[in-house]
Amino acid sequence: MDLQNIPTIYPEGVAAQQQAAQMQQAAQAQQIAGMAQAGAAAQAGMPVSHRPMRQAGRQLRSTTQLHAVVEACQTVRIACVDEEGPFIVPMSFGYDWADPEEIDADAPRLALWVHSAGVGRKVDAFDREPRVAIEMDVQEGVITGTYACAYSYAYRSIMGTGTIHRIQGIEAKRYGLTRIMQHLAPEASTDFTDQALARANIYCIDIDRFTGKQRA
Repeated sequence: MDLQNIPTIYPEGVAAQQQAAQMQQAAQAQQIAGMAQAGAAAQAGMPVSHRPMRQAGRQLRSTTQLHAVVEACQTVRIACVDEEGPFIVPMSFGYDWADPEEIDADAPRLALWVHSAGVGRKVDAFDREPRVAIEMDVQEGVITGTYACAYSYAYRSIMGTGTIHRIQGIEAKRYGLTRIMQHLAPEASTDFTDQALARANIYCIDIDRFTGKQRA
C-alpha cells in the first residue's frame, strides 16, 4: 500500500478526485513551508534532525518488537490542535504496515485507521491542521524498589508524528472500518451498509516517523 496516496486508493467520482487534488496541493504547500522553517532553523544554528532517544538502551528497534506493541495496544492517543489550543483524544484504531520487510529502526512506516462521527471538536481540528502526534502504550505492571523513588512502571510504548487524511469513497471507508474492527474485535461481523459508511468519518493517519521504547 502506498501510504502517500491513501485518499485516492479508491477514487469515487469527480468530487473525490477534486478533493484528493486539493489535499495534494495542501500537502505540497505544507512541505514547502516545512522546508522554509528548516532552512531558517539551520541558519540560526538550531537542530533540525530527529532527536535521538536519551536512554538508547530502551529503544525498541526490531520490526518484531514494533509490530508487537501496535498489536497489543487497543487505544491510540492523538494530539491535535484547534483554535482553543492543543488537546489529546483517545481512539480505537486499526492498522496497516507499509512494506513490512523494508521497515527498520530509522524509517518505519505505519498507517492507522480511526473513525468518528461527522461533527465534533476533533473533526474540526483534523480539518484545520492535519499534522498530528500519536502515542500508544502497553502496561506491564509496577516495578518495585527498596524506597519510594525507586519504584517505576514497566511498559512498552510508541510515539510518533504523521498526517491525518479524511477518507473518501464507500469502498475506501469500508476497508478502513474493516481494519479497525479486525483489530478491535476480530470475531465481530464486518458487514457495513452503504448508508452507515456514508455517514461515518473514516480517517487514515500516515505515520511518517515514530520510535518504540520499553521499560522492563
